[in-house]
Amino acid sequence: METFSVMMVVCLLAGLSECQTGGENNQTNITRRTHKDLEDNSVEKDALQNLNQGLETPAILTTGSTTTTTTTQPSCEPPIYTVLKELGALGERLAATVTAMEETNKKLETNEKKLAALDRRVTELSAVDQGHHQVAFSATLGGTDGTIGPVNILYALVYRNVLSNIGGHYSPVTGYFTAPVQGVYFFTYTSFFWGGDGNSGGSLYQNGNKIVSWYGHAPSHPITGSNSAILQLQVGDNVNVRLWGDRRISDNVNKYCSFSGYLLFPV
Repeated sequence: METFSVMMVVCLLAGLSECQTGGENNQTNITRRTHKDLEDNSVEKDALQNLNQGLETPAILTTGSTTTTTTTQPSCEPPIYTVLKELGALGERLAATVTAMEETNKKLETNEKKLAALDRRVTELSAVDQGHHQVAFSATLGGTDGTIGPVNILYALVYRNVLSNIGGHYSPVTGYFTAPVQGVYFFTYTSFFWGGDGNSGGSLYQNGNKIVSWYGHAPSHPITGSNSAILQLQVGDNVNVRLWGDRRISDNVNKYCSFSGYLLFPV
């Protein structure tokens, strides 16, 4: 115990000696703590204690003539209303994206339909280029003497004597030509009547609609007539020649009455 006391005294004396020596070398005087310094130190301790306890109230540190305000850091977690607001904005953006995608899908469906129609059209044109739709026909009423009419109805003429029927789209049974491909076609016909009692007349029809006609009346000599038309047809459209009611048409081995047509070009 005595030895420990002696050591403490020696240490205090050594420390005092060092303070005195440092004071002489730095030419400064030891400043004693005043009552105000103690108050400042007390404020600093209180501020540190508040910081350690995690309080959110600011602590004021006063040193000499300088006043410093420190505030504890708030929590990093966002308030719930901020999260809800962000979720609402995200929902609006998602709804706008869904609407835009639906519009895009509609446009894609429309484009797909257009592409499908274009593909079909290309296939048709390719078939035409390959000779699959080479279309031409020519036929006459008959090879024996005879006269048709008069009849009291619109009479469809059937040209049974087929001269050519490339593609097979003219029917010698019905007298109708049926368009195999959408395109522009040329049609022409001729007519003849021996004359005398009566007259002659008729028309070229497309799908039952009158297009071009002929008419003649001559009691003392034969009657001839002809006409032609260029028609744009859709697939399945039909064309034929019809004799008007109470009119007459004649033919013989010379084949005066004919009906012809061919495809000019597809469209």
